[in-house]
Amino acid sequence: MKSTIDMDVLSMAGKIVILAIIGVTLLFIFVPAVRQLGTRALTSSEKITLPPDDGARSTVGGARPVELVTLLGFDSIPAILNPRFVTPLEAEDWMEPDEQVLGLSINGEHRAYPIRMLSRHEIVNDVVGDVPVAVTW
Repeated sequence: MKSTIDMDVLSMAGKIVILAIIGVTLLFIFVPAVRQLGTRALTSSEKITLPPDDGARSTVGGARPVELVTLLGFDSIPAILNPRFVTPLEAEDWMEPDEQVLGLSINGEHRAYPIRMLSRHEIVNDVVGDVPVAVTW
């Protein structure tokens, strides 16, 4: 009797482990941010070649090698898809008086996108004056 219970527990534990492995595998396949965690180092670099300019030392053939360093992978910074806006009075609670914004006015509708927030997200998908826009920084 005892060995049957032990076998049932082991069988259940094995099924849980298999399901966990399948779940993690599916995450790596279908979720880009998770895939990047497992497939890239924190930084990577690649060699590219630029044409010579007047002030640069040329190498053989006139081209100069440059190393391009990539700090973030594809889709590492999430876009703001449904921005929420506050009144100017509410914004005074968390914005500095001289804080820079990107301003946009279309068809009589006005928006201000704080640079501080855009620096963390780089893109906002919005609709201003019934026109779809992508605000980038």
